[in-house]
Amino acid sequence: HRRGHAGPPAVGLAGRAARSAGRKPVTRMTPARSIRRTIAGHLGPLPRETRLVLGVTAALLGLATVAGRPFLGADSPSASLSLPWWLLAAAFAATEANVLHLQVQRQARSVSLSELTVVLGLFFAAPLDIWIGWLVGSAAVFVVHRTSLLKASFNLALVTAETAVAVAVFHAAVSLADGRTPVIWLGAYAAAFVLNALGVIAVGIVIAVYEGGVHPAALLRDAVTGNPAGPVIVTVALVGVTTLTAVADSIWLFVVLGALLLRAYRVFATLTERHRDMERLYEFGQALGSAPDVDHVLRTVLGEAKELLRSERAEVALLTPGGELTRVRIDADGRLSRSVEPGSREEHCLRGVLDGGVPLLAPRGTGAAAAGSGPAGRAFREAIAVPLRGRDGFIGVLFVADRLGEVRTYDQDDVRALETVANHAAVALQNGELIEKLRYEALHDSLTGLPNRTFLRAGLDAALDDVHAGRAAGVAVMILDLDRFKEINDILGHQHGDLLLVEVGRRLTSAVGRAGTVVRLGGDEFAALLPDTADEERALRVAGRALRALELPVVVDGLEIDVSGSIGVALAPTHASDAAALLKRADAAMYLAKSSASGPRLYEPDLDTTSPRRLTLVSELRAALHDDRIQVHVQPQARLGSGAVVGVEALVRWPHPDLGWVSPDEFIPVAERSGLIGPLTSQVLAASLAACAQWRAAGHDLGVAVNLSARSLQDAALVDEVARLLRRHDVPAARLTLEVTESSVMADPARAVGLLHQLRDLGVRLSVDDFGTGYSSLSYLKRLPVHEVKIDRSFVTGLREQGEDVAIVRAIVDLGRHLGLEVLAEGVEDQETWDLLASMGCDLVQGWHLARPMPTGELLPWLVARERATTPGGLRAV
Repeated sequence: HRRGHAGPPAVGLAGRAARSAGRKPVTRMTPARSIRRTIAGHLGPLPRETRLVLGVTAALLGLATVAGRPFLGADSPSASLSLPWWLLAAAFAATEANVLHLQVQRQARSVSLSELTVVLGLFFAAPLDIWIGWLVGSAAVFVVHRTSLLKASFNLALVTAETAVAVAVFHAAVSLADGRTPVIWLGAYAAAFVLNALGVIAVGIVIAVYEGGVHPAALLRDAVTGNPAGPVIVTVALVGVTTLTAVADSIWLFVVLGALLLRAYRVFATLTERHRDMERLYEFGQALGSAPDVDHVLRTVLGEAKELLRSERAEVALLTPGGELTRVRIDADGRLSRSVEPGSREEHCLRGVLDGGVPLLAPRGTGAAAAGSGPAGRAFREAIAVPLRGRDGFIGVLFVADRLGEVRTYDQDDVRALETVANHAAVALQNGELIEKLRYEALHDSLTGLPNRTFLRAGLDAALDDVHAGRAAGVAVMILDLDRFKEINDILGHQHGDLLLVEVGRRLTSAVGRAGTVVRLGGDEFAALLPDTADEERALRVAGRALRALELPVVVDGLEIDVSGSIGVALAPTHASDAAALLKRADAAMYLAKSSASGPRLYEPDLDTTSPRRLTLVSELRAALHDDRIQVHVQPQARLGSGAVVGVEALVRWPHPDLGWVSPDEFIPVAERSGLIGPLTSQVLAASLAACAQWRAAGHDLGVAVNLSARSLQDAALVDEVARLLRRHDVPAARLTLEVTESSVMADPARAVGLLHQLRDLGVRLSVDDFGTGYSSLSYLKRLPVHEVKIDRSFVTGLREQGEDVAIVRAIVDLGRHLGLEVLAEGVEDQETWDLLASMGCDLVQGWHLARPMPTGELLPWLVARERATTPGGLRAV
């Protein structure tokens, strides 16, 4: 027989159709507080829920009065046997004490054999004896279970109403039967049905008071179908009634039958509950096996512990490496919360479990339970704590407290069930920690601890999804590459290089701060992801901070290491709308920054206009260098005073078999980005010095000037390479001029100046190319060990207009004269410009007015022809 739902937070519901086993809600009312609030109403207004329950109680008493008053003086329907009230009370107490409790969400439903007593009472007892017996038997159960005053009041009112309604229905059937036994039997069935329906409806209303949401259809369905065992028990009772009517002494056989039924019912209830618990444990194991992370494992473990042991509270106390207990709780919505509560009484109990390695059982009403306290000093009524055993010892404690309802408390079976949960949980937690570790290692760099390329790609995809969905304005990606890191590894060793990378990662993370996430892509390459960023200036400011963070030397094992880098920036959706393209364009901007040494560079749309061609050029340039298909052309340089040719500038040329002549402006950046600039510089130097040796052998002692890139000035092997080539071709060092630009020097001034001093000590002439276009010409010119400055053609070509260029060129010429430097003007294309430069005191000229660039093999014939055409007045047109 379904006995009904457990009661509300402060109200348990008990009765034939429903008995209480309720839990306390979030705003709990203990039995003592319920009594105080009910009896001593002057202390404050009663809660709304209590008032509503009292109203339902009053309604039940009213129903009992209306339905039962006509039958209070009636006699027993049977004259052969009369059952006294005390025997009915004992029978009611016995059936109510041996029930099966079914947990339904926060409530417990009790199923018993009380229909046996009900039917026997209806046939063999007066209505008043039935009411007294049922009331006394139920009250005895409430006393044993220490039911609160409000709960007992409701339950006794429900007992009274159920008794009155059952008696009224049964006696109405008897009056209509006119001696027909089947009709009387139908009356017994109807009485049991109405009794159960009344209890279900009353309990459902009270539960709705506390938990909200009355569902009439579900309530009526439960009232009709909620007692499937009732008809069977009523049938057994009717068989007993027939037997007792025939032979009154057979009552003792019926008592034995009832005891056996109660025992069998109790065993069935126990087996059913254990089967249900085993099924839950099986499902629990499956759920743990599919848990994706530690938090999911904790949520599953705590939720299962609460449901399996029908507890109000569940938590895991995990032992940290530092010896503290981190307590993880789960709330009603399934959210986890963590806290550390050192020194609390509850922590003392949990540590006792860890130290002893044995479970703690504190049933309701024991001293152990009273000694415990929860958060904020809140006492728990009852509790179980079992240790979590890991591979290397105890890892924590699993703890549950405050069993829902007041029907039963924790026992040893519950301890064993919780230990089973704890065993599964310990394995799952350690597996979860391993999975978390593996996942972390898959997304983070093992050296620096920074996120890695996989993390960047996932984060970039998520940020781009926000951009496409309109949740973010944009996203910026920065890529940084360190300068000369290979040299640091080669000279100091990989251990020092690793320490340097760790410090660089720390500085970059500090510089970027909350603006984004720094990742290590691999080697000496880092990146930063700036979500919700569409402002180019903001992205460049962050990039500038990152570069400034590298300005101070890094101290590694007492050594100061200068470090610098180049940063490229690309933004979505401005430059690209997918992750691969955005990273590629940030990388292109980074290589541009490295080649130009001009600080952070923003991606420019024309950088990748020929990207497929550039990819092709890399492999073909490597093949051209290998097959010695790179050519050197030369452009003569002459003194303005005499017109004598004193040297040439070497200009690299690449005749491509399919593409024709590839411009140096196109393939030199490709060489710098692909690492081919070193071999290219070596080939140009070798070809230039070889040609110089031939000219010297033919009687023309000419010098040759070769351009150096910014990467060349970072190559420590450059000095030895130049010395080797000079010796190989037997060319005096003074006949070689190496041209550097201001921007290439500014990439790393200290290192560049040191390298230039080594080249000067070797005897090589040094020239500053494109002088006047840099942003620190005057400040660095006095520090550079150069012999010559070369005025950029952009100033020379405008001299004929007599504009500002005249003043600039004159100032450069005067500056060179005062510093003891020769001044060469390139881009001279007419006699007028030649004469104007001569009047200013410029030393050397170069340009189409003198000669166009030509292959090295054509220089000697050109010199011969020029000597023949030379006149005392200067040069004829070329």
